[in-house]
Amino acid sequence: LQDTELFSSKEEDSSLYFTYSGGRNDLEVKDLHYEIDTAAQIPWYEHLAEFKNPWGKKGEKQTAISNLNLRVHSGQMLAVIGSSGCGKTSLLDIITCRDEGGKVRHGQVLINGTPSTPKLVRRSIAHVRQDDRLLPHLTVRETLAFVARLRLPTHFSQAQRDQRVDDVIAELRLRQCAHTRVGNSFVRGVSGGERRRVSIAVQLLWNPGILILDEPTSGLDSFTAHNLVLTLSRLARGNRLVLLSVHQPRSDIFQLFDLVVLLSSGSAAYCGAARDMVPYFTALGHPCPRYCNPSDFYGEDRGGREWEGEEEEGRDERRRKERRREGEGK
Repeated sequence: LQDTELFSSKEEDSSLYFTYSGGRNDLEVKDLHYEIDTAAQIPWYEHLAEFKNPWGKKGEKQTAISNLNLRVHSGQMLAVIGSSGCGKTSLLDIITCRDEGGKVRHGQVLINGTPSTPKLVRRSIAHVRQDDRLLPHLTVRETLAFVARLRLPTHFSQAQRDQRVDDVIAELRLRQCAHTRVGNSFVRGVSGGERRRVSIAVQLLWNPGILILDEPTSGLDSFTAHNLVLTLSRLARGNRLVLLSVHQPRSDIFQLFDLVVLLSSGSAAYCGAARDMVPYFTALGHPCPRYCNPSDFYGEDRGGREWEGEEEEGRDERRRKERRREGEGK
């Protein structure tokens, strides 16, 4: 106990500066099947540049997500992992009603038992995109103060807005760079990890109950990425629902997740608790090698069908063992 008190700081002990005061939120995806039109992905003006009729072009239908089911509630952090092109961003776009060029064939997204609509999403979900869209010449505090005047309710006084900005800065560990310009690729400013935290802080200002992030660790070094996911885990403990997509997280980052959805070619090869993923595949006859990262080993693109075939083989093997035991008992 003495060693714990010696190496723990006050800032770590009081880590939750800013919690969500609303009720419990629940997000559910039921039997989702989503297709995209390849022709819709190409802008119409490119067809005109090639002297083609942009309205008569018909593309092929491709399945981006197939029969996906998942459920997560407040206090949990769910990570959608998988190789590039497996449908992670498409899933987040469907949940946030930002899908373009595609169509949901069947299934639905439920937010607290209500079908998702753009109005409901704007009121309950904060979506942090992969690219940072910030004004480079403003400091971190000026950026948050500017957004607070636009986003917070009109009945908030200036003192309440300033307090909300201070709480968010403390929650996301931005005190040391609060008076530094945000910057971009042309203007020198904060680091990449701090800029990503500012993007999260902008969405956190209005205190949402559901936080969705698309590849928040993309382009960050391992240390910065771990600290960022640690911050997201702390936000989830503050009565929030956190859902993020990650390409192939490190093993120490993987241990921070509560729930994991492993996508392979749009299908869920695994959906459940992160700590149970390795035992699940081990029971199917595919143990994770020692000293190997589970997300790297199981996240390799195997075409989806291979995992499904292996799952069927595992079920058949379990049935054969059960029959063998029944025969021995007789």
